[in-house]
Parts: sequence; structure tokens; C-alpha cells
Amino acid sequence: MYLTIRHYRVPPSKMAEVVRRVDEVWLDRLSKLEGFESYYVVQEDESHLTSVSGFLDEKSGRKAAEASAEWVGSNLADLNVEFLEMLQGPVVVHGGD
Repeated sequence: MYLTIRHYRVPPSKMAEVVRRVDEVWLDRLSKLEGFESYYVVQEDESHLTSVSGFLDEKSGRKAAEASAEWVGSNLADLNVEFLEMLQGPVVVHGGD
């Protein structure tokens, strides 16, 4: 499995709308991409979100990261979502289902 972790800053007053769009629109699109395995969004505090995407391999993971960047730029720019950082790499230890 190949993971991509993306960190964002979100204006607190826009947090609920950002989460709604990601849940109702982006997750459906992302889950249809080749190699999709899992997706999580963590609200760290009132103004930070982290997404974690799991894909079968590096190729599909990198394509999904590109699609994510494009989607955020096109669909969340009006909410002043700020991309902060991205980490990517293969999973080397895994536990659970």
C-alpha cells in the first residue's frame, strides 16, 4: 500500500462546508480511481485538516495525489483552504484490518 498524507489550513468558519464537500463530492470521485484502498480525513483542531489516502501502489497513489491537488484547487479555493504539506511513501508496517 502507498499512502499520501496532506495537511491543510481551513478558516474555522468554513470548516463544516469543507468537510461536507469532501465527504459528499470528493470521496466518491477518489474511491473510483484505480488502486483506491482507503481514505480518511482528520480534523486536528478548529483550523486544520489532514487527509490520508491509501492506494495499491506508488503509481496509483501519485496519480491520486495529483487529482486531489487539482480538485482542492478547483472546488475549495472559494473557501480559502490553504495546502500546507504533503508526505508520501510505501507502507512498511501495518496492523488491523
